[in-house]
Amino acid sequence: MIILFFVLIVLLFLLGVPLGFTIGLSSMVYIILADINPMIIIQQLFTGVNNSALMAIPFFILAGNLMLTGGLAQRIINLANSLIGRTTGGLAMVTILGCVFFAAISGSAVATAAALSSLMIPAMVNKGYDKDFAASVVSTASPLGAIIPPSITLIVYGSLSGSSISDLYTAGIPAGIIVGGVMLGGVYLISRKRGYKGSGKPFEIKDFGKALVNAFWALGTPIILIGGVFLGIFTPTESGVVAVVYAVIIGMFVYRELKFKELGTVIFNSAKTTATIMFIIANAYLLAYVLAYENIPSMIVSGFMNISDSALITLLIINLILLVFGMFVDTIAIIVIVVPMFLPVIETMGIDPVYFGVLVIVNTAIGMCTPPFGQTLLVTTDIVKVPLLKVSYQSMYLILALLIALVLMVLFPYIVMFPLWL
Repeated sequence: MIILFFVLIVLLFLLGVPLGFTIGLSSMVYIILADINPMIIIQQLFTGVNNSALMAIPFFILAGNLMLTGGLAQRIINLANSLIGRTTGGLAMVTILGCVFFAAISGSAVATAAALSSLMIPAMVNKGYDKDFAASVVSTASPLGAIIPPSITLIVYGSLSGSSISDLYTAGIPAGIIVGGVMLGGVYLISRKRGYKGSGKPFEIKDFGKALVNAFWALGTPIILIGGVFLGIFTPTESGVVAVVYAVIIGMFVYRELKFKELGTVIFNSAKTTATIMFIIANAYLLAYVLAYENIPSMIVSGFMNISDSALITLLIINLILLVFGMFVDTIAIIVIVVPMFLPVIETMGIDPVYFGVLVIVNTAIGMCTPPFGQTLLVTTDIVKVPLLKVSYQSMYLILALLIALVLMVLFPYIVMFPLWL
């Protein structure tokens, strides 16, 4: 029976059926054929989304879309440009920071790749960057927001694993700094070798001050989303609600770029994205039930123990699996699939679930921009109409930098977990 279950999943996936339907339909067929009470289907679907932590997701997505439409995100990008835009490779660095910022709040690497491809790639080309390199910067930077709080993927992992959202946020900050720092360093070295200059203007406190004043109100949104949770003022859900209200007020009445007639479209698009994520999560609980019913997690644990009882070797194997998954499947989809299977393994090995969660998200972020099937890579090349092969070649330099950051985090867990161990 379980073989039929996995065959059906693979078949539906190859036919291009959306992942939520793939795992949901396969699980339903298994439950019916195994003569299990069909009420289990309703119970598991309801349990999947009956989690208060998940309430933050729609508000985070809406806050991100409001910031983009209302001009808040653009002002923060302008602030970053005034600070580092003059340095070698400065505009590419600003692009990375913009991708990370928007993806962290919107929760969608693909949406970030689409938005920033249209915004930043033409700007980089006008400054003398090769178009394929500019596309590679956007495609590799778009998934990185998943690592840095406030991150929807961290919330999803926490809800599935039972880990503290606050602890995941705390570990996500140093992980994001490491990954982002390595990528910024890689862009700088490439830009220096190829002669990609900055704006050429010397740093002027007046220009920076002007950009800071223009972005002052925009900076309130990330402060609310992150600072409110860390200071214990808000829960993640409450911070999302406050951020939405704040973004509406600033976008409509301060910057006046968000029009009342646009609110319906922004809310509708945010609802569609939320529904997609929730549908996948609900059906993932059906998948988890089938796996538990067949004792698959215990079999996987035994299999890993037979290979090696080393936590390091186990992590390396899981990392390779996740990197391959990331080339085909969205980050949230991977989390809801692998957590039920691998969480018992890492707990048996004595690995901290919070640390494992950060590694999972870093792996999937890298996989999403890895050729030949990385989703952000495909989206970026399609939008700006550049050959996939050329962008893939350019992306390898930055992907190598990301892999170096991942290896550092696997070999030295303390650099990620030290805030929690202090």
